[in-house]
Amino acid sequence: MTELEWIETFISARSGHHEAGQLGPGDDAALSPSLGGDRAVLTVDALVEGQHFLDHWLDDQTLARRVIRSSVSDLAAMGATPVGFLLSVESAKLPGRLGDQFWLAIDEECRALDVQLLGGNVTRSDGPLSIHCTFLGRVTAGREWRRSGARVGDLLVVTGDPGHASRAMQEISWGLLPAADDRWSEPIPRVDLAVALAAVAPTDRIVTAAIDISDGLLLDLRRLCKASACAAIIEIDDLVTEEISKQMVLAGGEDYELLLAIDAASMAQFEEIASEQGTDWHLLGTIEDGTAGEVAVKIGGQSLASDELGAQISGGWDPFDQQH
Repeated sequence: MTELEWIETFISARSGHHEAGQLGPGDDAALSPSLGGDRAVLTVDALVEGQHFLDHWLDDQTLARRVIRSSVSDLAAMGATPVGFLLSVESAKLPGRLGDQFWLAIDEECRALDVQLLGGNVTRSDGPLSIHCTFLGRVTAGREWRRSGARVGDLLVVTGDPGHASRAMQEISWGLLPAADDRWSEPIPRVDLAVALAAVAPTDRIVTAAIDISDGLLLDLRRLCKASACAAIIEIDDLVTEEISKQMVLAGGEDYELLLAIDAASMAQFEEIASEQGTDWHLLGTIEDGTAGEVAVKIGGQSLASDELGAQISGGWDPFDQQH
């Protein structure tokens, strides 16, 4: 299939279905819908074969779902509502992995998130398959979340079950079929919860700081604490099981769950909204006064030694670390 045939088959068919004033695929650039008084939120993510996955780990539909869900998780971490996205791909041939099944899954994700493809780019490459997804979101000015903003006394909660994605990826790499709730192949973007929490009036702000867990719970928590100029103490007993090790929980990464600092006085309100959204969560610990970025981890009532913590931190995802 030529590039023109691929564009006409899969991209042009998805143009012309936009609201007034919006321009999607088919022109030199995209026009987003008017955001009114909202702030635009932009994020870009990449999925590269050989770096993030091996060819046989994902079928074409699951590949599409992972592209969209891992990208939109960054918007959830800002409390933003997704609007649309650009998709840029590099492939040795067309359609390759980017044929009917891939695009059927993209359409399903668009309907589930109420977003649209706005445009993108395609080019031939002799290297690995690379997919770059740029998402546009919107959030009411003043209600956006940041990594900074956590305060001493805030409670730390995490959605879902960090470590399960790491376990699933391990099973897939061994050639096994992961459990039905495979959180690596098909992460759950916590958009609905984030939007509901961010919609609360600024005077009743529930979330003081947020980050999505992509590189490991411990590493990402340290980033939040460093940005907020604070420290933290967490306990991970509820997350560690016979199948899920503390290494998977703390350094596994690619969970795409939300790690949130919650105003202690607003905890009941958080619980109510999380219940309404059907979102599971765990209370991890508290924000403390201390060296910015310092995190103490307890399991079984005992604190992990500093050298073990250092190993867990270095175990977090870094594509330029030769140990990975």
